[in-house]
Amino acid sequence: MKGKSSWSRGLIGYFSRRRWLVWAAGLFIVVFALLYLTGQIHAQGDGYPTLYELSMPLGAVLIWLFFKFALKQDLIEEFFMGWMFGIQWEIMTEPYWTYLPGKLNILVWAGKDIPLLALAGWGPAFTLAILLSEALGKRLFGLNLRKIVFDWRTLVLDAVGIQVVGSLLEWFYGIKLHCWDYNIDFGIGKSPLGLGWEIHIGYMIVMFWYGTTFRVWKLKLEGKL
Repeated sequence: MKGKSSWSRGLIGYFSRRRWLVWAAGLFIVVFALLYLTGQIHAQGDGYPTLYELSMPLGAVLIWLFFKFALKQDLIEEFFMGWMFGIQWEIMTEPYWTYLPGKLNILVWAGKDIPLLALAGWGPAFTLAILLSEALGKRLFGLNLRKIVFDWRTLVLDAVGIQVVGSLLEWFYGIKLHCWDYNIDFGIGKSPLGLGWEIHIGYMIVMFWYGTTFRVWKLKLEGKL
């Protein structure tokens, strides 16, 4: 009974220290309910989630749990910001992809089909990219990039991080597993991964946006900005 009470207090304490997370979760539930009630969530293929799309939220949970309990590092802020930028990226680039039935079946926003469960993958993708960037910053320059927002080395290493993580995930799901088709002519050719160079450039642009915004927000949450 004591252990259960301690666990409950710990959970309450976790969310009380992150009231922004409570508000964000509440907003997400409201938006999800509105999308469902207005018929904006729909299915293709056999109508059931596939292993391909389920792997993304499952992977997000496992990665968060690993860092939280094995490495004692809570990445909820990184994940949240990654999801926010991932949603924006999916909305802005939606015309450039066609998500295939039998691979990604649960879609949201009729007329602008966005894979609902796949959105979960943006959290760990951006998080792993920024962790790699920061690890390289410490190794190569002896810098703590978490404290250095506006610096050319931060931008360069963020670009490296997203190419290693984001582009490889894009290749795995897009080329290897063929979860989507590309509705774009790659006018400047393709990289050795078979991805248009425009995709690599796009990842870097959104990573610059994400990395800078995240670090400013993180410093603000810690009262250091």
